[in-house]
Amino acid sequence: MLAEVLHWNNTVLVPGLLDLHYAHNRGISFSLFWQADNFGSAMLAGLLLVVTIGFAIAAFRTPRPLAAAGLGLIVGGALGNMADRYADGAVFDFLVLRLGAVPLFVFNTADLFISIGVALVLADALFSDTAKPRST
Repeated sequence: MLAEVLHWNNTVLVPGLLDLHYAHNRGISFSLFWQADNFGSAMLAGLLLVVTIGFAIAAFRTPRPLAAAGLGLIVGGALGNMADRYADGAVFDFLVLRLGAVPLFVFNTADLFISIGVALVLADALFSDTAKPRST
């Protein structure tokens, strides 16, 4: 089974846009705050758990459906990455976004959900009638 999975490593999915490349990320998105030891990784995971709980509370409390959906995607993606971090000590990234021959970053589906969630929260903040101040 592992040999079948590894067979797909470095496969071009969409030329100049999307490839498969397996990598373990011991940091957060875009490999920021990379942790080389288990203590740092555990501290980072604890901080991310606190932030995720805050987003989950916000998702349940907001009356705006678009914001709630966005926050839910952020929480779901974060929980997926936390499960990876707990199981392997790192997040398994496998999709490479490219701009032609230039690789931009490596991510996974949980990161994709987080990014879509952020876009929904921003769209709600910018375009929602309830988000705009009312003039008197």
